[in-house]
Amino acid sequence: MENSSKLSIPDFYNGKSVLLTGGFGFLGKVIIEKLLRSCPEIENIFLLARSKKGKNVQERLDEIINTPPFANLKEKSPEVFKKIVLIEGDVAEENLGISETDQKLICDKVSIFIHNAATINFNEPLKTAVDTNLRSVREMINLAKKAKNLDALVHVSSAFTNWFESDNDKILVEEKIYPNPYNPDDIIKITQLMPDDVLNKITPSLLGKHTNTYTFTKNLAEHLIVNEGKDMPIAIIRPSMVIGSAKEPMPGWLDSWVGPTTYAYLIARGLLRSWHVHKNNVGEVIPVDMTVNLIIASAWKVGIEKNLKEPQIYHSVTGANPITWEKMFKQYLANAKKYPLDDVFWYPNYRMRETNFGAKLDAFFTQRIPAYLIDFASVIMGKKPKMIRMQDKIEYGYSFTRFSATNPIRFECKNYEKIINKMNSNDVKEFDFDVRKINWNKFIEDQFLGARKYLYGSKSTDFVTGRRKIAKLRIANYVLVGSILTSSLYLLNRGVKFIWKNDNSKKVVNSNETIKNESLL
Repeated sequence: MENSSKLSIPDFYNGKSVLLTGGFGFLGKVIIEKLLRSCPEIENIFLLARSKKGKNVQERLDEIINTPPFANLKEKSPEVFKKIVLIEGDVAEENLGISETDQKLICDKVSIFIHNAATINFNEPLKTAVDTNLRSVREMINLAKKAKNLDALVHVSSAFTNWFESDNDKILVEEKIYPNPYNPDDIIKITQLMPDDVLNKITPSLLGKHTNTYTFTKNLAEHLIVNEGKDMPIAIIRPSMVIGSAKEPMPGWLDSWVGPTTYAYLIARGLLRSWHVHKNNVGEVIPVDMTVNLIIASAWKVGIEKNLKEPQIYHSVTGANPITWEKMFKQYLANAKKYPLDDVFWYPNYRMRETNFGAKLDAFFTQRIPAYLIDFASVIMGKKPKMIRMQDKIEYGYSFTRFSATNPIRFECKNYEKIINKMNSNDVKEFDFDVRKINWNKFIEDQFLGARKYLYGSKSTDFVTGRRKIAKLRIANYVLVGSILTSSLYLLNRGVKFIWKNDNSKKVVNSNETIKNESLL
């Protein structure tokens, strides 16, 4: 390994302050925890935040500090939380909603800027997505330009900003900026001047090949960085679907239903039986801690290099260690049967369909019809029907992410090795983002158990009872399928006999008519 830098990553952060946006989100929490734990001499983390859902920023901070990722720090080094400085603001507003006093404080103290905030609602109205995902980038660049000692600006983008770019009929997204037909400033102006109803009508035509406003605005943000961040030490991180942690702060930790975890649990409950996915395509997911380590290391790399003329782009993707959707969900299904949930509705099983029509037809018989029957029974018993609503939500949510499961998307993953080659051996271990080290079977098991514990809220370890229930449901499933097939064959047989009988009757009538006509002659 090439060890070309004498300055370690923790040493780089020593005595320096970081401004972080999106710190209360999934990725942001892990960034905060990792910086406080692995860069102990960091001076401050300035956390840009706003009041939300009746809670002020301090209450929100206190809330996340009491979550599992911070348990180890609370026990061993509770004083480190004093390093967090709350800054009132809103990334969707001008100047990020930061007061002039706080702007001056940031420019005096902060040398590393990490812009992680974004709306990840794929169905967000274009104006909201532009304000949060695009205009905020310009405001962050302007703020960073005024910093007295700027070392690095890291922008968290998305690997799917250019997912449709193709090379020799195979989609291969490279670590580069692709052309865009729009000027980011023009899109910002349009969303500011145009009425919402008109803007919503023209949004589909503006998106072009993009399937949602999220990837569209993230793509434009990268172009804005190129246009307005010239000669600045900038790194752009493009993660794919960020899911639970591989190792830190603990294996399998996650705080929301992200990526394939949602579908794995629907399968585990027996609620998802079929969906549209090309099973041999790469299941493009990435552990949250690996993305966080790459973010922290990329700031170090652009910070120690001088005279950068353009942003450095790093894909945080499976890269050299891919896994197909088929292999991924086989492992999820195995875990669903090994560690059954407490409220399994039906025997866990599924089918991957290569066509959308096939998936919908399959889902109609295996999901929709049972849902209608259960809701009908619920109404009769005076209960609130919810199964059809759940099926609608499943289809609606999947409609925005189908592109990632049905297209052979591959991402170039070379530049991260350039960072690894500059890191010393201690940093390679402490800030590990080498996807080649992922043991997929172990990782997926940790994901399933993590979701079971942190999201599903199941503390039960009585897997024996659950497995017995699964075994009974398996028999019931065979009986049901057998009954349906038998009934179908019976009805088909009756139908064939009925047609055959009518056909023979017509032949007899026609024969009699022929004899009659011949006798008349």
